[in-house]
Amino acid sequence: MSEQLLSKLAPRLRRLDEGAYERGYRSGQKVRRTNLHQLVGDLLDSLGVRYREDVRVPGAAGLHADFYVNGTWVFVGRELGEVQRKALGSRKAVVITRDLLRSDSSDHGVRILGIGEEGRLQTIFLDDPSFNFDYAHILPKTEKCSVMHGHTSSVLVEITGHPIEGMVVDFGVAKPIVREAVRELDHKLFISEKYVTGMDSRSVTLRFETVHGEFAIKAPRRTTLILKGEATVENLAKEVLDRIAPKMPNNVTAVGVYVYEGLNKGSHILAKLHQEGARSPRKKR
Repeated sequence: MSEQLLSKLAPRLRRLDEGAYERGYRSGQKVRRTNLHQLVGDLLDSLGVRYREDVRVPGAAGLHADFYVNGTWVFVGRELGEVQRKALGSRKAVVITRDLLRSDSSDHGVRILGIGEEGRLQTIFLDDPSFNFDYAHILPKTEKCSVMHGHTSSVLVEITGHPIEGMVVDFGVAKPIVREAVRELDHKLFISEKYVTGMDSRSVTLRFETVHGEFAIKAPRRTTLILKGEATVENLAKEVLDRIAPKMPNNVTAVGVYVYEGLNKGSHILAKLHQEGARSPRKKR
């Protein structure tokens, strides 16, 4: 008996040793490859929608869809290459994936992309002299930047989304959004909130230890911008992004911000958006 059991287990153990382990996700009587496949299947079942699974796409060189629903080919947990997209031709198709890069804790990470003209993504960029601004900051733990000093900086913004009538965002709409964000930062003192020892409606009191000794100052509240982190160019890029992203239309899927600290150096941050996040108002402080 034990020999028969070992003979049956041996091939499976060999596959495990070679890294061929596959996990199955059970839903009722069905076992699916991933939890994302399970999620899609459960959703279709709960809605009472008729569908087929693992269906070969006719004339598409062995391409199989994970689901076929009401004339739409659904691909789950994978990207389609250019050759596969061309093979689909004018067929209606949807790709459902899970993205590890999320815009915030409310983002479930599931991305749904239609194949074809409506699913095409395109990026525009905005670079304008009106996006220049001046600011002062202090980085207490660094040798050079622990002395209060200033920079003349500039912002470049890239916007990615699904074109509507050939346009991702009207430049006339996007530019004022960036200008407003830059204007809110212009001629401000940037400082981390952990160095604030007092604050009222008119002033902010700052006190901290630098590599050169103690620093203490009382600054006007109106011209001081308090950050959660250190006043680095990286956090400044995030501050610009936080002011721009919520104002983007729903067809925008990602926003990138470049902030230059003087010449030839700076920081770039790119964040994917989802509709809920795009419509959420930014918290004022």
